[in-house]
Amino acid sequence: MKLRLTVLSLTLAGMAMGGAAQAYDRPSGVFYDQARVVDVRPVIEVVRVAAPGQECWTEPVRHVQQTGPDTGVYTLTGTIIGGVLGNQIGKGNGRRAATAVGTVAGAMIGSDMARSRQQTRVYTTHEQHCRTVERFYEEERHAGYRVTYRYRGQEYTRTMAYDPGDTVRVRVAVDPAD
Repeated sequence: MKLRLTVLSLTLAGMAMGGAAQAYDRPSGVFYDQARVVDVRPVIEVVRVAAPGQECWTEPVRHVQQTGPDTGVYTLTGTIIGGVLGNQIGKGNGRRAATAVGTVAGAMIGSDMARSRQQTRVYTTHEQHCRTVERFYEEERHAGYRVTYRYRGQEYTRTMAYDPGDTVRVRVAVDPAD
């Protein structure tokens, strides 16, 4: 009977120590246990987020437009008329020179006549221009949980990616002190 009581006492003592008894039996000195969670708080961080947008504006644009007769037609007509007149004025070898001078003078007169009949029209239009710009805003995001748990009378706090619930699995390592 006394032997049964001793075995029962040793068995109960081993169960009370739980995982701690296992740590000393393992060569690595590491075991896992459960700790009671005493507080869980969400961790919120503020993040700066880029959002591309478009920025547009309107600018006035000045236009200059020439209207009226074509200067090429007037210049060609003046060249022909000047050449004919120069040809009729000159005699002998001077006829060629008079024709050349009449041609050049007629071209210049025709070009000047065309320019004097042209009108300049100035007007303004408004053109829209756009560009892409980066705009930023701040956003709150969930970054995890700040978990406080108690193991063997000591409190520990860690940030975790999930809410562990009422208990958290802990890794216990036992090493000899030097």
